Amino acid sequence: MMAGHLLWISDPATAIQAVLPQGWQLSGTDPAGALQLTDSPALVITDLTQSPLVDDIARHFAHSIRVLAVPDCQDEQLLPYLQHYHLFCLQPVPAESLPGLIDVATALDALGLSERCRNQLLACSHLPLIPPLVSQLQQLLLDPDVRIDKLAELIEQDAVLSARLLQLANSAYMGFNQETYSIQMAISRLGLSLLYGVVLALSVSQDRDSGDGLAGVRLAGHCRQVGQWLGLDQAAMEQMMLAALFYQLGQALLQSADGEVSALTAAQAGAFMLTLWGFAAPVAKLLLAQQSLQQAAKQPAALGLYLARSRQPLRVPEPALEKVLQKLGLLQHWPAT
Repeated sequence: MMAGHLLWISDPATAIQAVLPQGWQLSGTDPAGALQLTDSPALVITDLTQSPLVDDIARHFAHSIRVLAVPDCQDEQLLPYLQHYHLFCLQPVPAESLPGLIDVATALDALGLSERCRNQLLACSHLPLIPPLVSQLQQLLLDPDVRIDKLAELIEQDAVLSARLLQLANSAYMGFNQETYSIQMAISRLGLSLLYGVVLALSVSQDRDSGDGLAGVRLAGHCRQVGQWLGLDQAAMEQMMLAALFYQLGQALLQSADGEVSALTAAQAGAFMLTLWGFAAPVAKLLLAQQSLQQAAKQPAALGLYLARSRQPLRVPEPALEKVLQKLGLLQHWPAT
């Protein structure tokens, strides 16, 4: 467990009583005191939604995970603060929510990013907002006995999301002979374990993808086909497809981000969002591992994503990749020199 500092900023300064993991410290201050600090705490939480200093605090702690406590987590209440804050929680801040926030900070540290990359990611503005529909879906999926028709009914409330989900389920690379126009059938094809991540990635990418907005869907489809060639199991296939969607989302984030992002890759941005939103570490680490052929070759699912990306666009493989493809018996799926 990493050691870290959680800073609580309120006006007037108040204390939060909480039991933190070993190595963590919690301190509180008012806005004026906060703006005098020179260090960058791992986590900064404030409830100053009505203060003109709320943006100044966010800018001052540009290299911290910034959490804003708000009276209401509805979209319209959060929009003014999306430019500067990563996460939101309800006021008053419940002590039981702090361990979850610390888990996010710990997971981000465990990604092993350089300080420069980490700082540029934390300073990125306008991160996607998780739509209420996705939060509702997450709550439904907590019920082990949830019915697919109930999930479909919720997803069908968003026409664009429904269309993208069907496009993914009907992708030629999914391996089904017949198209479906049923959201229930699409959910069955994808599986419940993959559904939340897929819906989240497709939802937040609606206003961010360039071109026709389906690059993530296509890459995920290529991943499934490459995974079948590699003989990957279902769990690895699901991780690879989810990583593919977040790779494309990371690319969209870098294209639209304000500020310095020269040290960042799409994979790092995607892994950052996966971590902020509480996904299991293996998917983010897979995304980072597939950035180079040398690293990807050590992990089958990472290699699968690397190979899938190398098919967009499909081109003659470079010598190092050609050697790997020949060893795997996959060279016939790439153009010949």
